[in-house]
Amino acid sequence: MSTEMEQENGTGTDETPARVSQPGREGRGGRLWAQARGAFFALPRGLHVVMLVIFMVLGFALATQVRSQRSDPLEGLSEQDLVTVLDELGTQEQNLRTRRGELASELEELQGAADEADAREQAARKAAQQAQIAAGTIAVHGPGVSLSVVDPGANLTPTQFVMTLGELRNAGAEAIELNGVRLSTRSAFTGQAGGIIVDGTPIASPYTWNVIGESQTIATALEIQAGSAAQMRAKGALVSITPSADIEITSLATPRPPQYATYG
Repeated sequence: MSTEMEQENGTGTDETPARVSQPGREGRGGRLWAQARGAFFALPRGLHVVMLVIFMVLGFALATQVRSQRSDPLEGLSEQDLVTVLDELGTQEQNLRTRRGELASELEELQGAADEADAREQAARKAAQQAQIAAGTIAVHGPGVSLSVVDPGANLTPTQFVMTLGELRNAGAEAIELNGVRLSTRSAFTGQAGGIIVDGTPIASPYTWNVIGESQTIATALEIQAGSAAQMRAKGALVSITPSADIEITSLATPRPPQYATYG
């Protein structure tokens, strides 16, 4: 009898012990669905209609968007239409190439004009600078020679100075200074032996010429036979020529306005 009771209670040794049943996932899901359905149908019927309309509109919009994204605008064109589109694209490409060539030509013309204008501007600046140097209105420095003349007997006359100035200019001298007086294209020597006056300024021995130019050419021009150096030595003067890599001339000539010439 005890055996029968053990079998009835499920506590026998030959059988697996009984387990308490647990609610499964399907049971929980069913209860949640039932609760959601109950809550939905508990709402007023008018709200059901509104929600249905909203769902329908959202679905239609989503379907339209997907269809528009997937659709190819060329799918509905015929073969003739596609040929026409290709011809139009080819024409547009050719027009763009032509326009690009025109713009490139215009750019080259502008660059050429700019280079030409820049060259004219540089030439004008160089000419203006050369005119200022020749007029003696700006300070300069550069290679050249230093000509030292000592006249112990005061025998040199303005003629020797005019001759020396002419030889220096013919030799390519670009700037000349004599005893601190800047010589220009309008410089003049007056006075007499022992009393030389240059551009209104009296000067006396020793005479120092600072000359900027090609030193070898200038030195050769001064030392030619019967040249200015020889003429001054013949009058008892001591003449020495010293080339220099950099001679500085800071004296300036006072420009004089023209008396007769007018512009325009």
